[in-house]
Amino acid sequence: MTERKRVQLWDPHKLYDLSHAEMDAIRRRSEQRAALKAEWQRKVTDPFKAEFPFDPAIQRFKALKATQYDHFRPTKKTGLVGGLFLGVIPAVLFSYVYYTRQEFERKCRAGEIPAKDRTWKYVY
Repeated sequence: MTERKRVQLWDPHKLYDLSHAEMDAIRRRSEQRAALKAEWQRKVTDPFKAEFPFDPAIQRFKALKATQYDHFRPTKKTGLVGGLFLGVIPAVLFSYVYYTRQEFERKCRAGEIPAKDRTWKYVY
């Protein structure tokens, strides 16, 4: 069998028209982000520190989560979505499962489905 020569079809430098300097800058920023993440993890998980490191972004996020309900504004869209996901969909799903289960029970009791082919046979 002959060996095929592998041709590179994708070149990231040509795909996005980025120069080597721009790609280098992207790589350096990625390394800086990774270093900052590692430093944050080191500070947060240090067992000998008594206080939590202060980060304004983390503080804003925690404040947002703590006061999320206070700033919620009901609209037609949230009412429809809430009604749909908390009322209509569960009711339809429950009804579907209930009635298909009833049909299955009827077939089992009538002997249309043999015991070896029944689903959920280990439940009861």
